[in-house]
Amino acid sequence: MSADKAVHIALYPSDWLAGTRGLTPAETGVYITLVCMMYERQAPLNFDPARLARMCNCPAGTFRKILSVLLDEGKLVEVPEGLWQARVEREIVAARSAMDAASDQGRKAAEARWSKAKTQSDRVENAKVKPQSDKQQRSQHTPEKSNENSECDMQEQCRSNANQNQNQNQIKIHGGDGSACAREGDGMTLRESILTACGADPITGLTGPNGNPLGNRSDMHTVEKWQTDLGLSPETIVAVIRDTMARKRDGPPGRLTYFTKAMQREAAMQSAPKLEPANHEPDPNHSPSRTTYRSGASRAHDNLAAGFARAVSKFQDGG
Repeated sequence: MSADKAVHIALYPSDWLAGTRGLTPAETGVYITLVCMMYERQAPLNFDPARLARMCNCPAGTFRKILSVLLDEGKLVEVPEGLWQARVEREIVAARSAMDAASDQGRKAAEARWSKAKTQSDRVENAKVKPQSDKQQRSQHTPEKSNENSECDMQEQCRSNANQNQNQNQIKIHGGDGSACAREGDGMTLRESILTACGADPITGLTGPNGNPLGNRSDMHTVEKWQTDLGLSPETIVAVIRDTMARKRDGPPGRLTYFTKAMQREAAMQSAPKLEPANHEPDPNHSPSRTTYRSGASRAHDNLAAGFARAVSKFQDGG
């Protein structure tokens, strides 16, 4: 057996207590340690008493006595590969079978989800193409009209195209599966742009084989509240989501409400008052003149010069 995958083993307390009843605490401790090592390696242990004694934190002489008791009691057996236990082999085989069955079931479930998502995507695409095909079929069976009617129809068609272009420039949010969302300038709906920014599939909203779908009716209602309550434009909403996802390390969120606080901060920043230059008015109590302070050395020099001048003047007067 190769330990390519870790296995989860169920412990049955009643079986363990019944199987170890009659063993000393030292024998029980060595027994459970050896059994856990077998489960960890999923293979027999090399029959090296000295090394096994160190692994069990047991003196070599004591370990040999305990190992002899466990072999005599049939708790452990010697096989060509080393030291082994029959119950360990059965539990490992059962655990691997359960893991393989769960893996196969998960793979089939993931394939079924992706197949369902692809079917829904194909239905959406067919729903977009079918009205155009029906319209073309009706136009083929419609008799030709007079020149006067054709000119009227052309004028009506021009007005209809103008209204349609105007409606396309005004992005509106519709709940549900997102198939009725208005298109943005780059050909993507707001829902598709948001799902792309989140790292999800722009059509189905799936974030992975086992992920939750985003962009449902509740999520799109949240997006509508960002527009109506916070006054955010579709471009700002997509930019905030991209900036938030750039810092998010654990993948797409479960719901679009995860971005509500970031939207509130963006709205608060946009509604903040504009900055104005500070008004520095002169203080009427402050005199612009500066008081000159002289050091002690300067004052001493001035006093000496004045005394010298007085001595010179007195000498001249006496002369």
